[in-house]
Amino acid sequence: MSADRTSARRTLAALLALALVAGGCGPGAQPLIAAAAKGDNASVRELLGRGAKPGRAGAEGLTPLMAAAQGGHTETVRSLLDAGADVNARRGGSGKGRTALIDAAGAGHVEIVRLLLAKGADPNARAEGETTALMGAALGGHTPVVDLLLERKADPSARAGDGRTPLHEAARGGHGGIAERLLKRGAPVNAADAAGLTPLMLAATGGHAEVVTLLLAWGADVNLKAGSGATALNAAQRGGHAGVEELLRAVGAKE
Repeated sequence: MSADRTSARRTLAALLALALVAGGCGPGAQPLIAAAAKGDNASVRELLGRGAKPGRAGAEGLTPLMAAAQGGHTETVRSLLDAGADVNARRGGSGKGRTALIDAAGAGHVEIVRLLLAKGADPNARAEGETTALMGAALGGHTPVVDLLLERKADPSARAGDGRTPLHEAARGGHGGIAERLLKRGAPVNAADAAGLTPLMLAATGGHAEVVTLLLAWGADVNLKAGSGATALNAAQRGGHAGVEELLRAVGAKE
């Protein structure tokens, strides 16, 4: 197909999409969201140039910016931001809906995180369950994203609705480098979640010897008990993590 025909078809598709936007035939934002989700930046720019609203949400409250951020489409995110998309919009318009930053951070899209923060994204915004972008990045092991968020004053001691902190998430995922960054920024090493679980217990459960060693060096209490009465040593024993069990016994872990 020739370049001219390709351009003509793209323009026609954009015009049809614009007709939906202007005429109210179904969810008006869907064509723009679909293009954003695919990272089709040319179509996104075409639709925006013809009047599509960059912040208009579609099904389930998803905005074009959120769709592009989830998919890791950096240039599309840039186009939407340049067109005035609300960087702190919440999914569904709810005060606790997820933001584009929370989605991008959890997926590890560092350049998109950088763009969103530069445009004023709130690094401490809370989503459902009181989770933050830093928690998602810590759990996913996305070190460059964690570094960016901490530089922008993301709270390393923030607690989710279940009491977990970013350090809990790093320990659960076995991400020692991230755990160390959080500790250096003041994350509480013995913080307990709603079930009484500490980062050390979660690291022991997963058999993450490196993280266990790190937490012990930072003063983790080896004999704290969860709500169930179990300790980090019990967690290591249940998981069959003999190396972690040995580490814990060496610093005084009791049965």
